[in-house]
Amino acid sequence: MKPDKPTRRERERLRQRQDILAGALALFAEKGYHNVSMQEIAERTEFATGTLYKFFPSKEDLY
Repeated sequence: MKPDKPTRRERERLRQRQDILAGALALFAEKGYHNVSMQEIAERTEFATGTLYKFFPSKEDLY
């Protein structure tokens, strides 16, 4: 039996989550954790701020 393959929607959510994490980590490295806002992360990753909060309830969850 084949292992279950993630659906297209699941793959897209995983990609979005990874993109947000990568953008946040790059900003943290550049400016430091305390000098970065969720709005800046949203702008860097080209996601709406609400989308960030859907994946990560707080900035601390990104770190």
